[in-house]
Amino acid sequence: MFKGYKLIDKKYIKDVNSDCTLLEHEKTGARIFLMENEDDNKTFGIGFKTLPKDNTGICHIIEHCVLSGSRKYKTKEPFMDMYKVSMATFLNALTFPDKTVYPVSSRNEKDFENLMDVYLDAVFYPVMKTDRRIFMQEGWHYELENENDELNIKGVVYNEMKGAYSNPETSLYYRNNQVLCPDTVYAVESGGVPYEIPNLSYENFCEFHSTYYHPSNSYIYLYGDCDMNERLEYLDKEYLSKFERKEIDNFEGNQIPFKTPKNVFDEYSISKDEDTKNKTFLAYTVCLGENETLKDGIINRLLHEILVDMQGAYLEEALVKSGICEDVAPIYMESTKYSTFGVYAINSQRDNLDKFKEIINTTLEKVVKDGIEKEKLLAGLNRIEFSVRELLNSTTAGIEYFIGIFDSWLYGKNPMNSLIFDETLFELRDDILNNRLLEKVIQEKILENNHKAFIVLSPSAGLNDKKDMAQREWLKRYKDSLNDIQIKKIIENTKSLLEYQMTESTDEEKETIPKLKISDIDKKTIKVPCEIKKSEEITILRHDIFTSGINYVDLCFDLKHISKDEILYLSLVDSLMKSLSKKDMNYKEFAVETFLKTGGISTTVSTHTLSKNEEKFVPKFVVSVKFLSDKLKDTANLLKVLLKDTIYNDKERIKEVLLSLKTSLEQDVVTAGHAVGINRARSYYSNKASYEEKVRGIEFLKFLQDLMENFDEKIENVIEKMEFVYNRMLKRNGVILNITTLKENFEQIEETFISLLNEFPVIEDESYNFTFENENLKEAISTSSDVNYVTFAADMKALKIKYDGKFSLLSKILSTTYMHNNIRAIGGAYGAGFGITRDSEVTMFSYRDPNIKSTKETFLNVGKYVSELEISDEDLEGFKISVVKEFDPLMTPKQKGKFSLSLYISGSDEEELELYLEQLLSATTEEIKSLAGVLNEILLQDNFVVVGNSEKIKENKDEFKKVINLKK
Repeated sequence: MFKGYKLIDKKYIKDVNSDCTLLEHEKTGARIFLMENEDDNKTFGIGFKTLPKDNTGICHIIEHCVLSGSRKYKTKEPFMDMYKVSMATFLNALTFPDKTVYPVSSRNEKDFENLMDVYLDAVFYPVMKTDRRIFMQEGWHYELENENDELNIKGVVYNEMKGAYSNPETSLYYRNNQVLCPDTVYAVESGGVPYEIPNLSYENFCEFHSTYYHPSNSYIYLYGDCDMNERLEYLDKEYLSKFERKEIDNFEGNQIPFKTPKNVFDEYSISKDEDTKNKTFLAYTVCLGENETLKDGIINRLLHEILVDMQGAYLEEALVKSGICEDVAPIYMESTKYSTFGVYAINSQRDNLDKFKEIINTTLEKVVKDGIEKEKLLAGLNRIEFSVRELLNSTTAGIEYFIGIFDSWLYGKNPMNSLIFDETLFELRDDILNNRLLEKVIQEKILENNHKAFIVLSPSAGLNDKKDMAQREWLKRYKDSLNDIQIKKIIENTKSLLEYQMTESTDEEKETIPKLKISDIDKKTIKVPCEIKKSEEITILRHDIFTSGINYVDLCFDLKHISKDEILYLSLVDSLMKSLSKKDMNYKEFAVETFLKTGGISTTVSTHTLSKNEEKFVPKFVVSVKFLSDKLKDTANLLKVLLKDTIYNDKERIKEVLLSLKTSLEQDVVTAGHAVGINRARSYYSNKASYEEKVRGIEFLKFLQDLMENFDEKIENVIEKMEFVYNRMLKRNGVILNITTLKENFEQIEETFISLLNEFPVIEDESYNFTFENENLKEAISTSSDVNYVTFAADMKALKIKYDGKFSLLSKILSTTYMHNNIRAIGGAYGAGFGITRDSEVTMFSYRDPNIKSTKETFLNVGKYVSELEISDEDLEGFKISVVKEFDPLMTPKQKGKFSLSLYISGSDEEELELYLEQLLSATTEEIKSLAGVLNEILLQDNFVVVGNSEKIKENKDEFKKVINLKK
């Protein structure tokens, strides 16, 4: 049936609506898994079991390097070249603790075949093993341009991991794996520990690839509506048959259970000026054994849900109410051979360790003795069932199944067993609800299990500054120990790398990259079915879309009557709404009811620019819910309770929730500084961004920090203002009811929700225009991060320029050429981007960047680059092809409904999108180059914000008017 392959298993699995086939390549032993179905978003993936022996990040660096040129595809970065010209819906590579995977997906058949070949050639025949400069750029290298300069270390992965380890949770997760499984591969960090990455030699790097990147160690996956026989024949003929079977020592190790629990103490770095009080992390973590079946995964998920994650979870509530921490989160070994359970306390103190242990043990013992409430169990099971059902409609279903099956496949088990959800849930349900299965697991595998650890991760002010200083001193000693010939060699290597980075691939090399033609693709904009109705003050949008039996409803309330001074309190109301008690049920009961009756409720404050007047925007409060049809009335009643009966006077609960929110927002500044910086820069000129700053930006965070520091003094006044906003924010006039489901469900849903909305008053209040005092503050936001996020934003509307479809083409060109080459490849940042939004705003950013000034210089020279742009007609067509998919993006049913809602609110329509697409397709190189003057002019707005390392900001203090020190 499959020539060259041995059939291992074949069956139809209804849970994933796929004909599944498990094969083995006869010659090499390569493992193949096929999921054949009607999804036109075809997915290919290849993975390898990769087992690092140290913390040098060898797996991670290889993952970056294999995509930098291969036998067939000879440009410097085929990955980026395909990103420039492909219709790919997913294009990435991922490093896990014991595997490295390379998944791609596309809805275009020819594009899919191209991507598959580029990836296969990359992993089996990479140029990196003959060109050391690729290793130097992506991994690490000594940098020395002149013999009198300081010797430095640079590299993309090196800086990426410095950014990752700026988040203390990264250190905690690494420690968790290391402590629980010291006898296995999980004791080392596959991504790399920053200060150990420079210990990796090029020779070991090449040898590791030769050992593990072989068909005999591969896991190959195909998903969707492609011709499986044709793809298998191609795989065998072009790649697999070229290799001989090879025995590979790829055993990840077995962990011997502990006889006694372990106490582990470690440190993480904060800025040297920060206070260390209440910044310790305390973790309780247990190894439950090998992850044998899907049942183990579901049990583990339920344990974390009921004990840690959900509102009123047993351990979360006990720890937060004890006052020993600000927040609680789950911790576990993700995507590994072992199943673990864990919880950690955020912003605590080392002295609380004994109390932390006592609270956990006492709480778990009580849970076992009293039993878990049946409603909580049902809510947890219902949440899992909803997620399984929604996965069928996911835009990345093929990718998610690929990664999920490794939980069994990598360890010699049948991957099909990871996909049989319904049967597994059915088998578990009775044991969980009636036979105390979870309580037994808590007793036997957590409380009575000595294979556990208590981890204390304490802050150390200036720790990384000391490490950096030690590294600089070592580099100085090392440089001093070198003779003239050795120093000259490092200078030559530095210049060679820079020359490599500055030199474009030749035309002959570019010709090797497979390209689509405009004639190969569908040139269309997204079309979402939308019927618009009116029912007195209520507008109804109805979207007839297949949703796998799930109904999606959005209630969109107008907020123009909430004044500027009330926005901060509006954000508090939104943040607290689901987490506070109601008139007739407490917050824990409400959380349980939410997942008993629905698949989840979310609320958000959003802003929408008006298409016909881009200077204006409208704020909305959107309540979204998903549910099955038999729960319609229950869902509406639950929303009524949420929106009319929430009580805002429980000071203790308010403090608990807001402390957690503060912690989360502070962490966002460290880990997603580019997003924080861009919005802050936008607020220098944009009223809409100023509004957003009060909803979730730096301004809201500073307000929240001040409130928590002076809680007892200020809370009475805050409660009064929150109650005032809550009681008048929801009015019937101007509300939009957005329904996404099959049309046979429309009438009943519409009737039920209109009845609910009619309970809200009609309020003819003043409508505010939300004009703020905008000022360019030229700020730096100082954090404990080891890296920086340099951002810029500017308003093209100030030049009377309206959005044009060719702007999306310019954004793609600049992001993938100028920004990528100068900021990532040469500068060593993990990423960079350029964009022009539909609001006619220009944004630029760098991500996990070791630099500030040189990145700013790159931004300032973007106009010059565009004016000198040289691009062939063929390359321009390639860029257009890759952008076309943005006009018809892959969306879930829920996303389609929300997209249509957003179009309606803004006053946009599908004709406007078609115009933008026409402008994109007709754009010429000369039109793109003509935008250089516009870019030079908007750069004069000088709206720069830097988020990042406190010492780097001090070194560049003359660049800023103001430095914000975010206390934690």
